[in-house]
Amino acid sequence: MDFKNMTVKECFSNPQCVAIIEQYAPQLMKVPRLPFNKKTCGEIFNLVVSKKIVPEDMAKKVQEAIEAL
Repeated sequence: MDFKNMTVKECFSNPQCVAIIEQYAPQLMKVPRLPFNKKTCGEIFNLVVSKKIVPEDMAKKVQEAIEAL
């Protein structure tokens, strides 16, 4: 899967992606996703890291795991 071009809605619609996010970054499950559904994961990636919601190393692990699917 291409993580950077996948929309947030597509990502959270896939149970495998949700399992990866719950494993590495469970705090993302608490953030409201509705305003971000049409944005790509690539756009949100930098925002989540810059706001320190998820540490950069954990965000990279999520990205790598989803791309490996």
